Amino acid sequence: MSNEKPDAPVHHISRVEDRQRILAEALAHVEAQEEQYKLIPLDEPVRGRWKAPTAYLVFAVAIWLLVLPPRWIAGADAPRPSEGDMDRGLRAAMYLQAQQVEVFRLAEGRLPTDLFELPTRIPGLTLVRSNNRVFQIRARRPDGSLLVYDSAQPSPTFEAAAPWRPPMPAP
Repeated sequence: MSNEKPDAPVHHISRVEDRQRILAEALAHVEAQEEQYKLIPLDEPVRGRWKAPTAYLVFAVAIWLLVLPPRWIAGADAPRPSEGDMDRGLRAAMYLQAQQVEVFRLAEGRLPTDLFELPTRIPGLTLVRSNNRVFQIRARRPDGSLLVYDSAQPSPTFEAAAPWRPPMPAP
């Protein structure tokens, strides 16, 4: 082993011409390697040619699915409620709104002036007061006919349409 540091320059080549020749050979070797890595061998396939066409294809399919989705992706249309279902729903909504009016009357000691005083208002319903205890809730059916809930003579069809039954008082 020598006592020289590994990074210390070596001056065993004493002539300037020899050093220049070795340096020229080293540079020529580096340039030859650079040229070798720049060339693609004929037997090696060119990579990356498929990326752009594939990206265009995926983009075109995504646009097609967004604009004109096929039926198997979009799914079937939601079923339309029948007129009987819509009438039962309207009656149930009116019955529930009437129950809210009754709760308000018991809590406040008066009927509300309109349905906006209630905590929850069902759109499409109107309140008509007869006196401090009797009221009507009115709504229009889809065919335009008027449906009326009268608190003085409530029809059993309104209670039957409600999704829940009020608790019966104990005898």
